[in-house]
Amino acid sequence: MKEQLKYFLSGIIIIILSTPLANLSIKMLYSEQNLAGEFVPILNGFIHSYMLIGALVFSIGAINLLREKF
Repeated sequence: MKEQLKYFLSGIIIIILSTPLANLSIKMLYSEQNLAGEFVPILNGFIHSYMLIGALVFSIGAINLLREKF
């Protein structure tokens, strides 16, 4: 049960911190470029990708929990 709890918590934390992580990623990757019109679509893409990663990590914990029960 402890292993699944790590997956559940890390998945939730990644989902909650997806916006600051996306903002930090954009600042690191596109630091030398002018993103006047493209900033919001790129930010939304990064936010959704981090949310997807968090959901996948969370689902790994759920699958492991179901596998251990049966």
